[in-house]
Amino acid sequence: VIPLAFDRDIAGPMGRTVEDVARVFNVLAGYDPADPYTEDGRSRREADYTSFLDREGLTRVRLAVLRELVDTEDADSAVIRVFDTALEDLQALGAEIIDLDFDLESQLSRTGMFCRRFRYDMSQYLASLGTDAPLDDVVEVLETGQFSAHAETGLRNGSEEPPGVHPADRDPPCPGYFENEARQAYKSELIAAMEAAGIEAIIYPSWTSPPAQITRGREEYRGDNSQRVAPATGLPAITVPMGYTYQDYPAGLQILGRP
Repeated sequence: VIPLAFDRDIAGPMGRTVEDVARVFNVLAGYDPADPYTEDGRSRREADYTSFLDREGLTRVRLAVLRELVDTEDADSAVIRVFDTALEDLQALGAEIIDLDFDLESQLSRTGMFCRRFRYDMSQYLASLGTDAPLDDVVEVLETGQFSAHAETGLRNGSEEPPGVHPADRDPPCPGYFENEARQAYKSELIAAMEAAGIEAIIYPSWTSPPAQITRGREEYRGDNSQRVAPATGLPAITVPMGYTYQDYPAGLQILGRP
């Protein structure tokens, strides 16, 4: 997985079941001296994450729906129906579900989430490889033409700022996670809202639209909620299946927790 933004796009374990993910997490979790974002994990590493798997674990657990990520103008009705059914399933398992009142858009707009740093981040990674690096600037990939047509738009958009300047010759285009005061405020205020409401986690559809067809990815790509909370705040989130839309298209439920 190559992230578009190294301080936001962090891939966790992927598996067919939550138990599989927990087992993979047993290997992945912990402190990495090459990754400052794992510093908080030094003293919080669990011996076995599968020990937290509990079929009765939702009993009396209080969850909140972030309606701003559900009731949108372009939300697909089939996805919302599956989401509503998922809420009923969670309640049947003992969870209490409320709506959370939180001004998501104003928080997100201040974070600089749309700052493009892909080219800079990639150059830093390539420099860390030393003489083993096959290139030193992602723009070189564009010049060769050796990339998928489906990735072209993202690759060009992420590599265009500032034009004509090698990333090694400039400062980071935007502050990192720890230096970004707006992102830290977003995180703190969301945690405070969760604590005030007495909730364990926030839930919402990972996407409010069905998956785009590969051949029409750019035209049909829409409704991605997973970029709006977890990447900006750095809070942990997991997506689990919540059903299918239009018979064959899977839909995901994202669960976002506190540190």
